[in-house]
Amino acid sequence: MKRRTRFVSVTALLVALSVVILYLASFLPTARVASAAIAGLLTAVAVIECGVLSGVACFVCSSILAAVLLPVKSVALLYILFFGYYPVVKSLAERIKRRALEWAVKIIVFNAALTAAYFLWILSFMPGVDFGAWTFVLLYLAGNICFILYDFAFSMLAGQYLARIYKKR
Repeated sequence: MKRRTRFVSVTALLVALSVVILYLASFLPTARVASAAIAGLLTAVAVIECGVLSGVACFVCSSILAAVLLPVKSVALLYILFFGYYPVVKSLAERIKRRALEWAVKIIVFNAALTAAYFLWILSFMPGVDFGAWTFVLLYLAGNICFILYDFAFSMLAGQYLARIYKKR
C-alpha cells in the first residue's frame, strides 16, 4: 500500500508541476515550445520513478488540465500532440532490442504527430491555402532533424537524472 500511495502522490505532484510550467508558458510567448518540452520531461520523471502506467496517467491528467485551464491553447496543443506522451513512447521503444526498429518506431510516431499537427493547423487556421509540395518536404525534413536532436538531448537529460538523482537514493 505504501508503494502505491507513493506512486499516486508522485504522479499527482508531477501533474501539478507540468500544468504550472505550461501555464507559465502562456505569459512567456518566446518559451512556449521549451515549456512544453520541459513539462514533457516531467512525464519522463514519472516513467522513471513509478513506471509506464504512471507516465501515461501523468500525461493524460496534465493534458486534460492544460486543455481546460490554460488561457493559451497552443501550448496545451504542443504538449498533447507530442511532448507529453513522447517519454512513454521513448521508454517503450527503447525496450526493443534492434536499434533500427527502435528508431523506426520513434520516427513513425513523430511523423504521425507532425502530420496530425499539420492537418489540424491547415484545417483550423488556414483552410483553402495551398503551401505546395516543397513546403511539405521541408517541414518534414527540418522536423525530423529537430526530432533526432531532441531525442539525443532528451536521452542525455534522462541519463543525468538517473545518475544524479535516481541512483543516489
